[in-house]
Amino acid sequence: MKYNHLILSVVFLAIIIGGGAALTASNDGGKNTEKPTLLGKELVHNDNDDHGDDDRHEEDGHAEVIGHSEKEGHEEEDFEDDDHGHSEEAGIIEITEEQQKEIGLVISIAHSGDIEQILSLVGEVRLNEDRMAHLVPRVPGIVNNVNISLGDKVLEGQVLATIDSPELTELKADYLEKLRNLELTRRTFERKEYLKQENIASEADWLEAQSAYQNAETMLRSAKRRLIFIGLTEKEIYNLPNAKDEAFGRYELKSPLAGTIIAKHITRGEKIDEEEVFTVADLSIVWVDLQIPAQDLDRVKEGLHILLSSTEGELAEGKLSLIGPVVHEESRTVLGRVVLPNPKGKWKPGIFVKGQIHSETPSSAVVVQSEAVQNIEGEDVIFVPDGDGFKPIDVALGKSVKEKTEILAGVKAGDRYVSKGAFELKAIQVTSGAGAHAGHGH
Repeated sequence: MKYNHLILSVVFLAIIIGGGAALTASNDGGKNTEKPTLLGKELVHNDNDDHGDDDRHEEDGHAEVIGHSEKEGHEEEDFEDDDHGHSEEAGIIEITEEQQKEIGLVISIAHSGDIEQILSLVGEVRLNEDRMAHLVPRVPGIVNNVNISLGDKVLEGQVLATIDSPELTELKADYLEKLRNLELTRRTFERKEYLKQENIASEADWLEAQSAYQNAETMLRSAKRRLIFIGLTEKEIYNLPNAKDEAFGRYELKSPLAGTIIAKHITRGEKIDEEEVFTVADLSIVWVDLQIPAQDLDRVKEGLHILLSSTEGELAEGKLSLIGPVVHEESRTVLGRVVLPNPKGKWKPGIFVKGQIHSETPSSAVVVQSEAVQNIEGEDVIFVPDGDGFKPIDVALGKSVKEKTEILAGVKAGDRYVSKGAFELKAIQVTSGAGAHAGHGH
């Protein structure tokens, strides 16, 4: 009974509401287009029983607000398409396999290792000071003869000039006098010794003779040393007692080594004293002195091979034989020396030289091909594969030598990267309008 009353009440309420809505529509002349609402909410008319998606959205708590125009819905779809339809704007560059082949794109694997470094130096060819001599006459005199000219090649011991020297005459005469005195005192000592043994001479006489003999030996040795000092040989001194008078005061200036006369300051007839008259140098071996910047000393060591090139177009290889012990105050460089064979004389002292030292410095940095590194709007980047495309990532560069470059940050050993074709990828990105920082990996 109560149930029947409840049904009748609901039907009655529906009639009243429906009649009110109809009356309102009639009063507005049919112009009111508002949709019927129930309890302040828009009433959704389900004209098609197949609209199951709407029912599910409501059940899941994601109901869409009805009233969006069809145009607005299309605008939302277009916005979503813009987000996913242009990969370049997200930093990804997509090109077909055929395009990759056209630009010669190559993908390599980054690896860690040593990178060969080239240290370029400048310097000049110098005389080998260990193989040169400045000739100064040991005695003053008048030049009698000059046997050679500037640029002549000479042998060791060859006579370069002769000088008539009164001082030499005195030295030789003194030696001969000391030699005769030694012979005299020797004979006296031997006689006194015999007489002493026969008990004829006294002990005092024998001691006096012995002392005179020993003193004569000392004086002769001193005279001989003076002759050796001015350049006489043992043989020449031995033959002095038989020397001719005209050659007694003649001094021969000889070359102490084989080489080339590179300086000459002597003429026949002039009076000379203790002054340099010749410079002889062995040009078959020269020094190449290079300037090593102090900040690069950790990159060089003695024994390193070095490639030399002169301003005259000559090329040679050598070894770094010396690294100087001090830093030059003004240039802040250190001497690096190469002892260079010069049998043909093409490396003339005084010409400028460039040197290149190739060395491998141990490094934990990653090494890539230099052409892989590109600069986009001031940023150094490398392109790496990303899905079906390629994207630029920022990198920190180390040293670069020839075809290899160190990467200090941004890429690790084992990473794949574009080793060839990176320039073309850069061109594609730049022309697409994507900024240098668009989609960069860090």
